[in-house]
Amino acid sequence: MKLEGQFWITHNGNDVAGEGRIALLRAIDATGSISQAAKAVGISYKFAWDSIDAMNGASGSPLVQRSAGGKGGGGTRLTEAGHALIAAYQRYQQEHALFLQRLGDDAGVSTLLEFMERLRMKTSARNQLFGTVLAIHNGEVNDLVEFQLNSGDRLTASITHDSTARLELQPGAALHALIKASWVQLVAADYTSAEPSDNLLHGEVQQVTRGSTDTEVSLELSGGATLVAVLGNAQADGLALTAGKPVAALVKAAHMILGRF
Repeated sequence: MKLEGQFWITHNGNDVAGEGRIALLRAIDATGSISQAAKAVGISYKFAWDSIDAMNGASGSPLVQRSAGGKGGGGTRLTEAGHALIAAYQRYQQEHALFLQRLGDDAGVSTLLEFMERLRMKTSARNQLFGTVLAIHNGEVNDLVEFQLNSGDRLTASITHDSTARLELQPGAALHALIKASWVQLVAADYTSAEPSDNLLHGEVQQVTRGSTDTEVSLELSGGATLVAVLGNAQADGLALTAGKPVAALVKAAHMILGRF
C-alpha cells in the first residue's frame, strides 16, 4: 500500500486551488480559451467558469482575465498572479511529495497503512469517507453524530448509544463512514428534504456507467470528495444524468456505518 495525499492552497481560510484547479489554469494558459481548457481537463464549461470565479474571489486578486473580441479575436489569459500561483503550487507539490516519501519510510506509519489496507479489503461498501466528529446529540434510543469530512462536507449519522460508547466518540475524534452505493439516492439539485437529519450533498456528475438494469453514477461533491451511487435505469433516465450535470445526493442518517481506527 502506498501513502498518498493531496493539498490545497488557501487564503484567509478560503480554498483557492488544488490539483484540479491548477490543471485548469495550466490548460487556460496553454490554449488561451476557457472552453478548450475545460475540454482538456474533462469538465463542463460551466464548472470551469465556477472554478475560476471561486479562485478569483478566494485569492483576493484576479487569476484569469478575458479580452474582448475584435479584429484579432478575443481570448483568455492568466494574470501575473495566476502564473505565480501555478509556480507556488509546483514548489509546494514537490515539498509535499518529499514529505510523503519520508513519512512512508517510517516503520510505524507503514504498519498503520497495512492495517488500513486490510480494513479496506474487508468491506464491500463503495463509499469510504473520512472525517472528524463535530457534535453528538443523545436521543432516547439512538444518537445523532454530526461529523465533517476532510473535504469540508458535513454529515449526520444515526447510531445506537452502545455504538457511540464502544467507538468512544466525542467531538474532535477522527472516524470513517461507510456508505453502500445502493443507499445513496440521487435527486434534483434543487431538492429539499423534509427530514432534518437527512444528509443532502450537492455535487456534479463525473461518470455514468449503465448496465442492463442498474446505472452506476460517480459524483464529485462540492467539497471535492467522491461519492458513488447505484440506481435503477428508469430513475437514472428520469434524472437525465450526464457528465457535468449538477445533482444532489440524499443519504439517510441511518444508512451510515461509522468506525474508528
